[in-house]
Parts: sequence; structure tokens; C-alpha cells
Amino acid sequence: MSIINGRLAWRRMTYAVPLMLVFACTEPQHADRSKPSPIPVLDARIDVSDSLAAPGAEVLVTARLVGSPVASVTARLLYDSTGVELLHEEQITDGAIRVMNPQPGIVRFASVAANGFADGRVYAWRFTVRRTAAIRTLRLVVEETHTVSRTDAAPSLSRKP
Repeated sequence: MSIINGRLAWRRMTYAVPLMLVFACTEPQHADRSKPSPIPVLDARIDVSDSLAAPGAEVLVTARLVGSPVASVTARLLYDSTGVELLHEEQITDGAIRVMNPQPGIVRFASVAANGFADGRVYAWRFTVRRTAAIRTLRLVVEETHTVSRTDAAPSLSRKP
């Protein structure tokens, strides 16, 4: 009877030890659900060298993205082609690659800078003013933008009416 009890005890131990190990080694498993670091608000701006320029004057219009370090952008500059005339793009010597597709009233453009746009300037153009009031109707519409760390920054764009 002692052999049978010994075998029975041994069999119980064979099942009990692994079960005890499973329960003894179980630690609370908390998934790492730390909140992702928030992307700073990104502000798309148009800077105009002279917002009250008289007809016949030339103005420098600069598109800027201010906030987190931006590495790429695809956007449109909308303007009143009866009030201002696009002359040419202005050179920005920061090593970025820039391309544009100008149409009357709209300039589609893209800019890429591997290390980001240091001062936020993504594009610049020279316009001739026909009507002073038309300068204030310039609009920048950002379609896509990514940070240096390849994060989609479009959701962080501030939306102003």
C-alpha cells in the first residue's frame, strides 16, 4: 500500500509542481499602454513682406510651418489672380528640394528637407500687386506634412477659420 501511495503522491507532485510554477511565476501583465507623446501643434502661416503694398509693388510671400520640426509638405497657395500676379519662386538656400506647379489662382507645391526646415520656411514666391485688398485673400491649404521622425503631422495642424 505504501508503494501505491508513493506512486499516487508522485503522480500528484508531477501535476502539482508545474501548476504551482505557473501560478507562482504569474505576475500581473500590464500592457505598456503609455500615452504616445503628443505632437506639438503645428501652425501653417503665410508671411507677406508688405500687406498694404500699393498696386504695382512687389511682395514676398512665404509659406511657413511653425511648431514641430517638419521634413516634408505638400500644399496649395490660393490667391486672387485678378488682384496679384505670380512672378516667380524665391530661392531659399537651406538645401531643401522644392517643386511647384503654378496655375492661375493656385500654386501646388511640395518641399522636402531631410533634416527639417530650420526656420519653418517651406516655400517663397514673388508677386506683383494689382489690388491691395487681394493680398489679404491669400490662403495656404496643407494637404500632407511629416515630421523629421516620419510622423504624420497633418492631424496636429491648427485649424483656424
